[in-house]
Order: sequence, then structure tokens, then C-alpha cells
Amino acid sequence: MNQIFTRKLKDELIEKIKHYFSIEMDQELGNFDAEFILDFFSENIGPHYYNQAIRDMQSHLANYLENLNDRMDELVKPVDD
Repeated sequence: MNQIFTRKLKDELIEKIKHYFSIEMDQELGNFDAEFILDFFSENIGPHYYNQAIRDMQSHLANYLENLNDRMDELVKPVDD
């Protein structure tokens, strides 16, 4: 798998996972277990979020371009034939 996170960011995310499990589930995780969970979610669930972000951006850009085209039409000057 390609490196998704910098080592620093991955370490921060691991700490967040450990904290979450400690507070919400009253379960202590080691670094290895937390990193395993992070890798699992990154590989198996991350692509769904990524694909949705792409679809959202496509929709946003389509709306933006439509608005831009409308505004450009407003700039067209009439031509007498």
C-alpha cells in the first residue's frame, strides 16, 4: 500500500485511536494494535470517503462552471447586423 500518512501524522492518529478506545470503550490499546486499526480503516473504508469526496467535488465544479457560464453570457454585448 502507498504511504498515505507522514510518520508524524500517523503517530498522531495512533494516539487519537488509543485515546478514543481508552475513553469510549475503556480499553487500553498499544501502538501496534492502534496502528493495525488505522491501517485497516485506511485500506477498507478510506476509499469510500475518497470516492465520495471526488463525487462532491465533481458536483461542486459542475455548479461552479454553470454559474460561470451564466455570468459570461451576461458579458456578451449585442451586435447589430
